[in-house]
Amino acid sequence: ALAVALPLIPLKLADPFWQLSFTAALCSNGFLALLSVLLLNLAAALLPQADWLVGRRQLVGSLCRWVALAYLLLIPLQGLAAWRALDWAGAAESRGARQELQRIAQFRQAVVSATSVAALQVNLAAIQAPPLGSVDQRQSLAAIQSGLLAQLQAVEQRARQRQPEAAGTSGAVPGQGLNPAQLLALGKDSLRVVLLSLGLALAFAAAAQRRG
Repeated sequence: ALAVALPLIPLKLADPFWQLSFTAALCSNGFLALLSVLLLNLAAALLPQADWLVGRRQLVGSLCRWVALAYLLLIPLQGLAAWRALDWAGAAESRGARQELQRIAQFRQAVVSATSVAALQVNLAAIQAPPLGSVDQRQSLAAIQSGLLAQLQAVEQRARQRQPEAAGTSGAVPGQGLNPAQLLALGKDSLRVVLLSLGLALAFAAAAQRRG
């Protein structure tokens, strides 16, 4: 029980990544519970005269039906959690890009509104942006503004590629914030949980049929 509970503390029921950890923990430790059931059945078969063992086997057999159902329910839960994890990752990437675009707009306003190099330094300090270097300060205001605006344009283009709304699409793309390796790992883990859940559900259902 501790092996399942400790990695899941604190509880974050609404977090899809916590839900993925929950399903993975139940499947990884399900064979220990199944082994306990099998050992109990074996002990009851070897000692049929032990009424307490027979009674315990009947009780555990009845519980196995509910355990089998619970493992079947893990399959849709895993699918929903995986989809929500992809959706959350895409939304997080979209929010990050949107915040970056807002920061770029703020930076651009500070640059174009400056009437002198000194005023530009003040504007940059006001938005907590990095100050001009000593080399930049020796250039003309027009040259500094031109260089900064060119850099901002390049950064803005990269940010807009990560921002679906800015590109004219609606909503964030699920999984946009995950790299291919993370997507592959999520797919493998989901497939593993689905197969283990199905296998454990069948095993516990079979154990429930032996309760008598």
